[in-house]
Amino acid sequence: MFHTSSQQKYWLFPSHEELKRRRIETNKAYCEKHAQAAAQKGCEFLTPDEEELLCQHYMKKLLEFCALFQPPVPHSAMGTAAAYYKRFFLNSSVMEYHPRDIFLSAVYLAFKVEEYNVSVDQFVHVLAPQFRARTAEMVLRDELLLLQRLKFHLTIHSPFRPLDGLLTDIKTRAPGISNPDQFREGSTAFLLKSLSSDTVFLYPPSQIALAALVHSSRQTHTRVDGYIHSVVLKAEAPLTGQKLLDTLQRIEDMVLQADLPPSSKVAPIERKLERCRLQELSPKGRKRKSEEVGSATKRSKVIPHSSILNAQTEVGSATK
Repeated sequence: MFHTSSQQKYWLFPSHEELKRRRIETNKAYCEKHAQAAAQKGCEFLTPDEEELLCQHYMKKLLEFCALFQPPVPHSAMGTAAAYYKRFFLNSSVMEYHPRDIFLSAVYLAFKVEEYNVSVDQFVHVLAPQFRARTAEMVLRDELLLLQRLKFHLTIHSPFRPLDGLLTDIKTRAPGISNPDQFREGSTAFLLKSLSSDTVFLYPPSQIALAALVHSSRQTHTRVDGYIHSVVLKAEAPLTGQKLLDTLQRIEDMVLQADLPPSSKVAPIERKLERCRLQELSPKGRKRKSEEVGSATKRSKVIPHSSILNAQTEVGSATK
């Protein structure tokens, strides 16, 4: 049950301002910790807004990566991966851990938790061959780090299951709506878009699902107001009447405004990030255990993140 879950207790926040405050504090902590090294190297740190923009960019990459798998990844697993990724960067800086590494680790962990069964070899098989071994090593290496940053809170209550419940409930308790399945496509698209917003931190999944239903009903020109007032409100105390409708409108507005950043804005931030992530600035040099026991030659062979992303795009295009 969501109301007794770690998600409700530890990962639901009172306002968007609280989320912004946490992100500013995370950015500030990293900048203060590495200020001296940055000054010596002449590096300029990312701002909190730049970090958030980069996180949004890689959220898109996360969803694109999930779309490469067959059979299709369940929406619930995508929602879990997105929640892990967003939770990680609420308290960690992208200057400390590259979001590409974390989104891959988040997806792999989510697949295991949601029982979308793929081995690590199958997981990296969607990448170009030259990146598979290194990516497999990375997702396995970072799994414990991810678990720690998530505080081992792995159960995610995504809005996709409540949406199924709402559509089933409409069939049995709202006979005036002849074809509830007409809302499924629009509602699911809305929920997938919501993964790029902060709704998961601010609203219960049942309310996000209901906002998706209302949004889809407008698109299909089929009103669900009667169902909301006669059925849903009875189960949503202490939210009643206009207060619930106002909440649904805020959710809808937040999701529709969650536009992904254009590449023209991301590219300069990526370049700035690479300068921020010099080995001297990253925690303990971000040395991997395999590199610590390997040769100096192997340690020097760093594959640019952009190269792997380009390979993912090429593989995705080939599979479509």
